[in-house]
Amino acid sequence: MTYAFLPHLVTRDDDAVLNVTSALAFVPWPVTPTYNATKAALHSFSESLRVQLAGTPVQVIEVAPPGVRTGLMGQQDNWQAMPLDEFLTETLTLLDAQPDAKEIVVEGAKFARYAEATGTYDQVLTMLSSFKA
Repeated sequence: MTYAFLPHLVTRDDDAVLNVTSALAFVPWPVTPTYNATKAALHSFSESLRVQLAGTPVQVIEVAPPGVRTGLMGQQDNWQAMPLDEFLTETLTLLDAQPDAKEIVVEGAKFARYAEATGTYDQVLTMLSSFKA
């Protein structure tokens, strides 16, 4: 779908492709292996697309949320998931404050996004492994 729109987007002055991945793209929740894998693939796609579009006016932005209270996976009543309105407010605030950002990682997703870099990957995976669907 993205490649179908790119010929049009590259002719414009200030367009962006915004891909929504997940904190689970970086550390998987073992009960949702396919979901994790698709989000990790979308992260990789976003990285590659950003390189492919270098020198064009098209920006590629990845948004990485934590669990959000939606009907997806029955999280609408999960007190541990971020309320949808808070997620949207934080995301839009970050997009406004960082218009050239490559990634928008909301605060609640940073523990997973940076787990590898901070040396906490195994701990985060163990924690996620304890959560049941």
